[in-house]
Amino acid sequence: MKLASFEHFLAKPRALRFAGAGLLAALALTLSGCGGGGSDSGSFDVTVVVAGQPSGGTYGPGSSPPVYVRAGRTIELDASEPVYWTLYVAGTAVSGTGTIVHYAGADVTLIAESSSRIAVDTYAAFPLSSPIPITLVATSTFDAATVATVNLLITN
Repeated sequence: MKLASFEHFLAKPRALRFAGAGLLAALALTLSGCGGGGSDSGSFDVTVVVAGQPSGGTYGPGSSPPVYVRAGRTIELDASEPVYWTLYVAGTAVSGTGTIVHYAGADVTLIAESSSRIAVDTYAAFPLSSPIPITLVATSTFDAATVATVNLLITN
């Protein structure tokens, strides 16, 4: 008798099967809309600290106004969740703790302090002829579509 019940289920109208498929599609769209994760708090931001003091508040997903840092200072960037940090100098991506980049008369060193915090040490032996733009990008480890960009200008 159970076999007959199962055969009866298989013989149900296509509309019922299509409704089930529609429900699965709606569920998939709903879950994909959440971005696949992220922080439990629902926010993602980066705090910039220059010489031990917060500078300019916090920066959320997207791009930021430039943060000015004098050569010779170290800045720290602290994300609200674990992230992958990437430094862009002259359009070239650089990553890895301890990496030193020599560009336009300045040295820039990346130092990972934790999974969410990075220090950027700057140095120039001589006065810079013009401000040096660098970009730091924090990509969430929970949701690769969540990205915060911090633009820095190294000055004299």
